[in-house]
Amino acid sequence: MPRKPTAEEKLRELIKSRLMSFKTNADYQDRPSWDEGFMLAAYESATRASCLHIKTGCVIVRDKRIIAAGYNGAPSGIETCLTRGCRKDLLEIAQGTKGTGNCRGAHAEINAMDQIARKDLQGTVLYSVMFPCSHCARSIVGNEISEVVYSIIYKEPDSLTRDLFSEKGVKLRKYHPDILKQFIRLMRVHNQRYSKDFSE
Repeated sequence: MPRKPTAEEKLRELIKSRLMSFKTNADYQDRPSWDEGFMLAAYESATRASCLHIKTGCVIVRDKRIIAAGYNGAPSGIETCLTRGCRKDLLEIAQGTKGTGNCRGAHAEINAMDQIARKDLQGTVLYSVMFPCSHCARSIVGNEISEVVYSIIYKEPDSLTRDLFSEKGVKLRKYHPDILKQFIRLMRVHNQRYSKDFSE
């Protein structure tokens, strides 16, 4: 019996067939919108996360420029869960249990905001892969960030987050990027090294 292709192999074949349908660079010239580009940057940041269970990232934007990026994981100078193991697992605490104070990691939003002075955060837009928890929402409100754009809700959204944002006037909206389309764009950029017509 022939071996079944892996999910990665199927994806590679799909991308290859899509790329081969473009005869020239002019056939595929669309660019990501600003929202898509910034949310994709948040997803890219999430790939650096050092949590064993959840990977998330965010970027902070001012005047269409990313001024900070963050991902969830242990603070600088602290051993990560990737090398030492998950503290919740070791203590047999259910992963869905929030607010126990047993996680070594900081959330992506906090890690990003910690890079910027408060005065420079005022009026910015925060793009986050995950809907912010109430702990992060308090910092977002306190730093006077004007808008939060998220892609995924992890479990039930924290109603306190919505309440805080509404009271402060922080705009909240959902945006989900087309990751497959972006992967094709990236492959197109990569392949131009070899051939303008993607023949290789």
